[in-house]
Amino acid sequence: MNESSVGTAAIAQLAPLVDYIDMDGTLLLAEDTSTGVNFDNGKIKYTDLPGLGVAINPF
Repeated sequence: MNESSVGTAAIAQLAPLVDYIDMDGTLLLAEDTSTGVNFDNGKIKYTDLPGLGVAINPF
């Protein structure tokens, strides 16, 4: 299932509670609706933005 960076940031909050999780939907999008979640060697890197750490891209 594909999700934007907003969805990835939200589900990442629950990731420590499960053994396996598929959170790479953001990487499959041609254009993401937001920024702030980056992947680095299989780890999620957040920004210092408040809340989920994402910023919505203006259209």
